Amino acid sequence: MEKYIAVVKNENNKVTKYQAFASESDANAHVVSYGGFVVPKPDGDRIDYWVVDADKKTVTYDKSQADSDKAAKAAVAYKAVRREAYPDIGDQLDSIWKGGDAQAAMKLIVDKVKSDNPK
Repeated sequence: MEKYIAVVKNENNKVTKYQAFASESDANAHVVSYGGFVVPKPDGDRIDYWVVDADKKTVTYDKSQADSDKAAKAAVAYKAVRREAYPDIGDQLDSIWKGGDAQAAMKLIVDKVKSDNPK
């Protein structure tokens, strides 16, 4: 398991190129050849949330931003599920055109999709 990373390139406080290593000595050897600096591998696996301080030669994991993004995705996840569960739009329009029992039946179907997948 890789415990260290050699940060070879970074821009705008983000890692753009790195190599992971099991041992710190292997990571240091890599840095000698290719440049950069060695740090313990950050907690999160998502490189998007690794924040580099090149002056201090540190990399930290921005957990608050990762959690915030995860919550934002979860908040709208119901939309995709609903989209797949709704009857075809043509069928919905046809039931409105027909009215009466067809419209009432379609309303029950649509209402069930909404209640099964709340906002």
